[in-house]
Amino acid sequence: MNTELFSAPYIDQLINACKNYPEIGNDIYKNKLALIFNELSEIEIQGDDDYRTIWITAERGTIEDFGDFEESLESGEVSNEEDFKDLWLYYYPDKLKWYKFSISQYAGVRYFFIDSNLIFQLKEEYTEEKIHYFQSDLIDWLSIVVSDSMKIIHEDIDNYNRFILNNLPYRKRIGRILRNDLWKIFPEDKKDFEKSITSEIIENLKAIKNMTEIDKNCYLSEISAIDFFRFCEIGYDANRYFKSRKKLSAKEKYLLKADGRDCGLTDLNESSVTEFANWYKNERNCGGHPWEICRGGNSTHISLYVCQNENGWYLLLQGSSRTRVVETILIANALFTQKIPFILGKAEEIYNMACGTDYIGIVPENITPRYCHSYFPNEDRIIDFMNLGHERVEEIIQKSYWYPLTSFRLTS
Repeated sequence: MNTELFSAPYIDQLINACKNYPEIGNDIYKNKLALIFNELSEIEIQGDDDYRTIWITAERGTIEDFGDFEESLESGEVSNEEDFKDLWLYYYPDKLKWYKFSISQYAGVRYFFIDSNLIFQLKEEYTEEKIHYFQSDLIDWLSIVVSDSMKIIHEDIDNYNRFILNNLPYRKRIGRILRNDLWKIFPEDKKDFEKSITSEIIENLKAIKNMTEIDKNCYLSEISAIDFFRFCEIGYDANRYFKSRKKLSAKEKYLLKADGRDCGLTDLNESSVTEFANWYKNERNCGGHPWEICRGGNSTHISLYVCQNENGWYLLLQGSSRTRVVETILIANALFTQKIPFILGKAEEIYNMACGTDYIGIVPENITPRYCHSYFPNEDRIIDFMNLGHERVEEIIQKSYWYPLTSFRLTS
């Protein structure tokens, strides 16, 4: 088998197909995968999930390996040959494409991953004579490149580690960049903050971040549904959500902006503190989203929770995603100036974000930049993430700190 015929675009096609058909039952290819697994088992476990990993590469190949210009032109994907070349270099900017190949085992099942995508799983009891071409081609390619890599590792593992350190693309690494430094590279990213967040708001936000608990004299002694809707309205009006609409009540504004799954909150007698207290006791954890006052995705909504302890009632405001944080800051500022008792979740991180003094975590290109906290030390307080992207990459690389790579070690 000539692995040079397997350019990165073809490897990527095989990977995408294998993700949908990971089980291998053909005896010949089960044996090949078992050999690959055994070879990689000589690498020490890396991380907390019992993964063993090596880096492998494929040539970018020619533009013809990438695709057919005439087909792309006919489909409207490109307008000319220059567009087609730009598209090729966008997807394959480097002559070599690097892949993180990993194995793990659980409950007797052996798993094989490329760039965190499950491509094969090996169950001894599963049998199936049929083997798809994309499975066989990818396994045959892996058999060769893994064997070649393991030979190099056995010959001089320290040299292998140096090679990875010096050559692994930054798109595959984990780093961080100071937001102010990123703003200098992309000044337009700062405009949302500059347009809405005044120096007075920054000063209030500084005071808010120091409010880690509510003063005993500031708790609310009682609360009704209409009180909650008014608290929401304070935040809505601070963001001028309804500036072009006819006059709306606080409840109407909540109905327009909130998630909608309110567990019966909007059906309560608005003025009754007793009804609200009973509802809060029995229904607030009903599985709905009564506190999602600005609906959005899993990581992009804003919530205003009503909380109670032995001292009384207070609010908890949460919404730290980069795309919504300006809105959250304006809500926090409005609650603060009206002396509503509340705590801002991730207040220090939000304050640093508004000042440009926080770090943005840079994650590898194959990782979606959401919920990536586990990749970074807790002391870095990173809550915003990005991929390296394709614009002004060298400037970002130079301004970033790159976390040390894990060294490879043999089990013996």
